[in-house]
Amino acid sequence: GLLLALLVRGHVLLEGVPGTAKTLMARTLAAALDAEFTRIQFTPDLLPSDILGTTVYRADRGEFEFRQGPIFTDTLLADEVNRAPAKTQSALLEAMEERQVSTEGTTRQLSERFIVLATQNPVEYEGTYPLPEAQLDRFFVKLEVPLPSQAVEAELLRRVDAGFDPHHLDRAGVTAVITAERLRAVREEVAAVRITDAVVGYITAIVASTRTSPDLMLGASPRGSISLLAGSKALAACNGRDYVLPDDVKDLTLPVLRHRLMRRP
Repeated sequence: GLLLALLVRGHVLLEGVPGTAKTLMARTLAAALDAEFTRIQFTPDLLPSDILGTTVYRADRGEFEFRQGPIFTDTLLADEVNRAPAKTQSALLEAMEERQVSTEGTTRQLSERFIVLATQNPVEYEGTYPLPEAQLDRFFVKLEVPLPSQAVEAELLRRVDAGFDPHHLDRAGVTAVITAERLRAVREEVAAVRITDAVVGYITAIVASTRTSPDLMLGASPRGSISLLAGSKALAACNGRDYVLPDDVKDLTLPVLRHRLMRRP
């Protein structure tokens, strides 16, 4: 899911209980890209300026200077994003959609590799603020991070016992595998993947059904259709094909649409 988001310049919402390596996944992705990584712990007292940056007066120069916030990075981990109030959450909207930040009448561009990986805890709701639909719609996919199986957890313990340290990824063999220039070229290859009118019709039929279902208050938006199209092309490319199959669409329908729908009580 993270790889597909990277290929289509999308953002990811990771949902799982604490301790399931959501932060580690984000740090590993950044290390493999040789990208700058920034983590923001979202709290109820976090302000938009704490994310975007602020203007300060430099007495020595007699002028105002903009100090960039942590959003000016390549890989941004918004940890427990639903713990910040709506005003702070909305500070991410422009950055996620336009890849730019507007403050005090000035627009500043973000990195072309900018990606938001936001996490939220599905269990603990006390002191949380549900993400507004407008922001949820800007996430390419919502990935559920489950607890590991007993066999996987046993393997995890063996690796930790052997010396694995998540704070030193280089010792675990995680190294940069792609440059920014090569990533740009790969994205162009993904965009060139072919999709037939029949498969496009399949995508629109799926999305249209969410808008007419009696079980849903709100169906998926056209942005959901675009995400399903782009993600299917990326998945096809990852599977070594230059054309999209209906199965590519089926595999991505749940992660792409699950957070864009509102069910009736």
